[in-house]
Amino acid sequence: METRRENKNKRKRIYIWITIAIIVVAIVSFMCFFISDRGTGERRSRSKDIYNSKSVYVYNLTDGKVEIDVNGNKKLPIASLTKLMTCRKALIVMRSKGLVLDDSGQVSEEAVNIVKRQKEFMVGYDVDESTDLRDLFYAMIMRSDGACANSIASMMGGNINHFVSEMNDEASEIGLSNTHYETPDGVYKSGEYSTASDVAKLLKESLPDKDYYKIFTTPTYVSTKTERHPDGIKLSNDVISAFNKHKIKSFKVLGGKFGYTREAGKSIAVLAEKNGKKYIVITLGCYNKGGNHGHMDDVITAMKKING
Repeated sequence: METRRENKNKRKRIYIWITIAIIVVAIVSFMCFFISDRGTGERRSRSKDIYNSKSVYVYNLTDGKVEIDVNGNKKLPIASLTKLMTCRKALIVMRSKGLVLDDSGQVSEEAVNIVKRQKEFMVGYDVDESTDLRDLFYAMIMRSDGACANSIASMMGGNINHFVSEMNDEASEIGLSNTHYETPDGVYKSGEYSTASDVAKLLKESLPDKDYYKIFTTPTYVSTKTERHPDGIKLSNDVISAFNKHKIKSFKVLGGKFGYTREAGKSIAVLAEKNGKKYIVITLGCYNKGGNHGHMDDVITAMKKING
């Protein structure tokens, strides 16, 4: 009788120890998963809550690795970030035609009419006003001038639709597998989309081009003097100016491009530098969350998470 009771108690102790062992293994496994998750970038759904944007993607340009990826492959409209491809493809076509940025270009009547109809921003060039191509490129990226974007597309592509087709060919050529363009200016049309990871890849491929890099990173610029603008047109990079007002000390914004349409929400592409390393930061789909600067706050939040 006593032996039977002892065996029963012995089995009970074994069950207890097995249960404890299972619990310990489960806790250790969870902790390892949590640590691993933190170390490989923010890829889990829990990361979404700290950002205002639907998609946040950070690529370490110096070390060649992804630092943060929250919905980086989610297809979304990208608004004026489309102009980043317009700039790339236009520079390629320009050179193939034997042209340089110092050559003459004009804002077309067609482009101005498109922009007026869509209520886009223009820096102030009149129809057929002759200036340097450089001025049109800088206005397109620094101030997101839609008339300049459409005029560049028309000049380089023969017409706007043909140039958009060339933009899509270029996207395929450099591996932007989740991107499709419908316009050179990014004003929303059904069927136009990209992803944060594709936009980052676009910049990664484009920034080594010296002209592209300078257009994307120049803080201030004065255009060529013309009869209608005898003092030139003063331009400032919208993104650099906006971040300078925040007086951020932990990292520096070297260049950038804003995007906004009602359908796309607010988006931003940034080239940042922290501890001697350069990062491409892309946010897409910020719809009023976080107030007027929710997408900028996402850049700051993301860069704070990077140790560098």
